[in-house]
Amino acid sequence: MIDPPPGGEGRRPAGPTRGEIVRGVRRELELAGIEAPRVEAERLVAAALSLSVGELGLTGGERVDPGAAAAVARAVSRRLEGQPLQHIEGTVDFRRVRLVSDGRALIPRPETEQLLDLVAAWHRGLGAPVDALDIGVGSGAIAIALLDEGIADRVVGLDVSDDALDLARENARRAAADGLELRLCPPGIWSALDAGETFDLIISNPPYVTTPEWAGLDPAVRDHEPRVALDGGEDGLDVIRTVVSGAAARLREGGALFLEIGMSQGPAVLRLLKAAAMLSDGRIGTDLAGRPRFASARRADSGPEADRP
Repeated sequence: MIDPPPGGEGRRPAGPTRGEIVRGVRRELELAGIEAPRVEAERLVAAALSLSVGELGLTGGERVDPGAAAAVARAVSRRLEGQPLQHIEGTVDFRRVRLVSDGRALIPRPETEQLLDLVAAWHRGLGAPVDALDIGVGSGAIAIALLDEGIADRVVGLDVSDDALDLARENARRAAADGLELRLCPPGIWSALDAGETFDLIISNPPYVTTPEWAGLDPAVRDHEPRVALDGGEDGLDVIRTVVSGAAARLREGGALFLEIGMSQGPAVLRLLKAAAMLSDGRIGTDLAGRPRFASARRADSGPEADRP
């Protein structure tokens, strides 16, 4: 029989420290070819231990008990199986809000935050919150950010997925986004609105991945995020066509349309904007990497005698 370690009969050997766990996880992620393994290791361990990354860094010398070590192992296993980091963490930060993140809706991306920058710049000249329509509300990220930042005081969020609407509803409760109204809509989109219902702002991060591109997507995206939120048809423009063709009828005069688009779709989307009746000032904007990722237009004035909605 092995004698117990000195200093107390039956004492178990001390477990690894938090810092040692992080270093071990980093090595596993590196071997698996995960990008940014140090950052992901810190985030995985912090999530498993219910800590912030900052707290983890400040307490790297603390020992990890077997239960906590098992939680870390489960989180790492999920990541190595291809699950998105944000789903393992369970939350994602978008602008100033923290959202629940899981497989019910698309994970909000940094590019979509940049789309909100364009909207905020447009809104600065208006002086008051607007009524907005968010087509493809997903997790609620865009709609909740519009309300949180005072850009809108009312947002109607549409989605074809009941699961996505449930997630958006949960996130709206967490963020106290009382001005968000959620509606299930058919693929045709516009029939979800009341007759004569119009908005100052229409915004959408629609599906824009082409069907041929689907099979080549990162497995973390292809296998764990909803296809309905990503696949935009053979050329990626199915939903974008519907939005652009119907936007003017649902915009008040001077109102604006903002879209996130695929980085190869700028010329095609610009043609759609220019061909759409009652839309003007069609533009393609670039993200921080200089890639064309955004489209915008405004509802053209119809003259001083026109009835305003």
